[in-house]
Amino acid sequence: MELTTGKDIEPALREQLVRQIGQRKFDRWFTDVTFVRRDEEIAVLVSNPFLQEWITKHYRHEIGRCCQSLFDKEVPVQILVDPQVSSSPQKSTEADDLTLNADSIRFRAGEEAAAPVAVPNRRGQTSKTVSSRKTDRAGGRVFASYETFVTGVSNSAAKGIADIAISRPGMLNPVLIYGPTSVGKTHLLEGVYSEFRKNRGQKTPKYLTADEFTGQFIRGFQEKPGGDRSLRLRLLDSNLVIIEDIQNLEKREATQRELSGLIDLLRAKGIQIMMSADRPLAEMTFLKAELRTRLESGIVCAIESPDRETLLRVFRQMAEKRNLRIPDEIARFVVSRFATHARQLSGALNLLHAAYLTGTDISAIDSVSAVLGTLIPCRQMPISLEEIENAVASVFGISAKDLQGRSRSRACSYPRMLAMWLARRYTRCALSEIGRHFGGRSHSTVAAAQKKVDLWLEKGEMNDFSDSVRRTEQILTSRNR
Repeated sequence: MELTTGKDIEPALREQLVRQIGQRKFDRWFTDVTFVRRDEEIAVLVSNPFLQEWITKHYRHEIGRCCQSLFDKEVPVQILVDPQVSSSPQKSTEADDLTLNADSIRFRAGEEAAAPVAVPNRRGQTSKTVSSRKTDRAGGRVFASYETFVTGVSNSAAKGIADIAISRPGMLNPVLIYGPTSVGKTHLLEGVYSEFRKNRGQKTPKYLTADEFTGQFIRGFQEKPGGDRSLRLRLLDSNLVIIEDIQNLEKREATQRELSGLIDLLRAKGIQIMMSADRPLAEMTFLKAELRTRLESGIVCAIESPDRETLLRVFRQMAEKRNLRIPDEIARFVVSRFATHARQLSGALNLLHAAYLTGTDISAIDSVSAVLGTLIPCRQMPISLEEIENAVASVFGISAKDLQGRSRSRACSYPRMLAMWLARRYTRCALSEIGRHFGGRSHSTVAAAQKKVDLWLEKGEMNDFSDSVRRTEQILTSRNR
């Protein structure tokens, strides 16, 4: 059906709509909108699908009431993308190249209902422009160096992928690194960013969180027509784009579509793009198919919780950075007894450093144990003996009765000793209480089990057992992360 200009109705409808929603909202969303009459309905022509869905969701009823007031009857209203605008010829400039593949960069809206001017990121800061993070000192942020990333069994694959991204940008695109909190995702990505800054030419890398990406995407529409292009232009004028925490794109369909189109554009120009998430793709069921398939077409790699040897090297590196000398015996004790991830190690080191500065001896296990005892009650939720029992039984494939029974076979005795060790680490239960729970054993039996597990972990002679310890601790600590 042909559209007629219907310019006679446009001034009156604009004036009526200003009275209905206010001049400020009208200037923000309707400056470049055209109102035309099509037979017995009013068509509202907009420049892109984002505005189409936004106006449909938030202002369609207001437009209908204005039409009813003007025509003294209910008039159907259609919000349409203007075909003359969306299909207009493009100039052969770099800026206009962004719209040549329109199908790959279309987007929808609706989820960003509040349309915030600035979106707080996960560090509690207000989102700035993309370039506000382009240097290590801009905005007060210092990025981790690539050299200080500690490589171990849990992250070697991700480190290898990062090496390729640095040496051959765009070869593996896009890259998604996922894993639980405090396993080194941010450190690795910041390290890659730092390497690109060292080797940059005229272009610089860009580093954003998913919240910052969303905020700048929305703000582009609020500030001026076609403002969404400015974000893409800034990102395309770089040699690396990093977006953290894409799990925060849940319920942000328009942003997901924009990111899908951006991935196409970056890949076409050979610009490396890397992202992180706190869970695998299979668990991010909220991702739109177009974004999910693009991520699957690149490379997806996990970083797992670090093993104890990796944590030990991380702890030593932290101590060296502070010029704090910690004996090897103490370092191994701290890692084996009090830490399950790097951030907890940092907290333990803070306590030890403070104790050292106030004159406490940190070369003896007894004094270190007393200093770090505050780490246990700081957990958000107390862990019970029953939870430890269930976690150990699940990992080793035995029953709670086996842990409480009298069997001395390795299949039962080793998990039982681990359960006692975990009880000493994660609870305030006395030795006698732990012994009673696990089959009425004496406090000396619990103490002996604790020493034996400590020895196994310190010497690193039982890799399979160490892996079982890590998996059990993951179960116990997952709810507190």
